[in-house]
Amino acid sequence: MRTGSSPLFRFFPYLLLGIIGFAVVVATENAAPVGPRLSRHARLVDLIAQEDDRTRSLRARLESLQTQITAFELAAGTGQRNLEQLRGEIDRLGRLVGVTEITGPGVLVELRDSTLRESPTGDPNDLVIHEQDLQAVVNALWAAGAEAMSINGERITAASAVRCVGNTLLLHGTVHAPPYRIESLGDTGALLEGLRQDPFVERFRVFAAEFRLGFATGVVPAMTLPPFRGLVAANFARPGAG
Repeated sequence: MRTGSSPLFRFFPYLLLGIIGFAVVVATENAAPVGPRLSRHARLVDLIAQEDDRTRSLRARLESLQTQITAFELAAGTGQRNLEQLRGEIDRLGRLVGVTEITGPGVLVELRDSTLRESPTGDPNDLVIHEQDLQAVVNALWAAGAEAMSINGERITAASAVRCVGNTLLLHGTVHAPPYRIESLGDTGALLEGLRQDPFVERFRVFAAEFRLGFATGVVPAMTLPPFRGLVAANFARPGAG
């Protein structure tokens, strides 16, 4: 005789499924992390390593640029010093060439024709200033370190020719008559000493005293000399044949 199924038997499949599901959930929660979580961690490690490399590269670039800046600053300082030296040399040469106006202390020398009507020797040439007299004074002043010079307001240079035609001075195409005022800038003590020791100037002093020629010197605290108004001729050496 068949008997009816027990209630416990009818619910057994459902109870079994519940036990299996609970086991799966517990197993899942206790398992080690897998899949995407491991991938994200790996990517983070790689990113940190890349940023560290990038930082080191940027730091090295920065140090390189700082080294270059220091080198440029040193070069600029050297260039500035060289520029100042060149400017000083240009200024010094400009004074000798006479292309610019210049002001400073200096010595004034004035030469005049004689006050005598007749020469004791009977030669009228004894009573006038000649080019050799002017040349003696000018050369003595240059030798004593004159920085700049002018005659009757006409700027002269180391290459200027002092020439007389009769009893007049021809300078840069301009005619000048006595008295002749020679102005020279520089160390006034050295300039006066140069005039005193120069043998040609001393010889002129003797003639000036004998024939009553005018010869006077004086110190001027500040004199201004005009720029050279003539043409500066430049001569260049050329190699010889062969």
